[in-house]
Amino acid sequence: MKKRIIIKTMLICIGIFLILDTLILTYTFKKYPLDLEEYIPAIIAASDIQPGTVIEPKHIRTKLIQYSAFNQSMEKDANMVIGKKVSRAIGRNDYLRKPDLIERDDWYSSDARIITVPVNIEERLANLIKRGSYIDIRIKRESSQMVETALKKVRVEDVLDENGNPIDAKAGVNSRTAYLKLILGEAERQKIYTSLTEGKLIYELYCDENQD
Repeated sequence: MKKRIIIKTMLICIGIFLILDTLILTYTFKKYPLDLEEYIPAIIAASDIQPGTVIEPKHIRTKLIQYSAFNQSMEKDANMVIGKKVSRAIGRNDYLRKPDLIERDDWYSSDARIITVPVNIEERLANLIKRGSYIDIRIKRESSQMVETALKKVRVEDVLDENGNPIDAKAGVNSRTAYLKLILGEAERQKIYTSLTEGKLIYELYCDENQD
């Protein structure tokens, strides 16, 4: 009789142990599921990237994501991204996607041309306007006290001296006159040429741009 009671007790204990073990394993797998899915690299923005930015290594980083989360519009090779231009604003940690990147051959429209406009040290805002800056070009007409906007958010491709050589920040301190190198389409160039005959150009620097 005692032997039978012992056996029953052991079976009950084993049953309770198995139930508890099952509950513990079920909870563990639900809370910490096994991840057997393949991970692949995806390129994301290391910081906020403004439209028109040419991608450099400092702008991007690699993030491993699950294969099921990846789609064909995402970029996964940094070498395929560097050197391309961004067509829209990309936030920090956002994925870089093929439709948002412009190949070098497609940067400019067929009617785009290089022009230069003269500026003095005061107009360059004490050398704050430099290569890569974004500016608004405004006009103060001789016949009016009003200041009007001719072009908005134009990228300065370079700042040159009288000989066409790039002016760096140090050299620019002693240079009274410089030339802003711009790449503009036909309609934009016409606005500049018209403005030059009607008044004085004024350059306003964007203060929300990340300057190197």
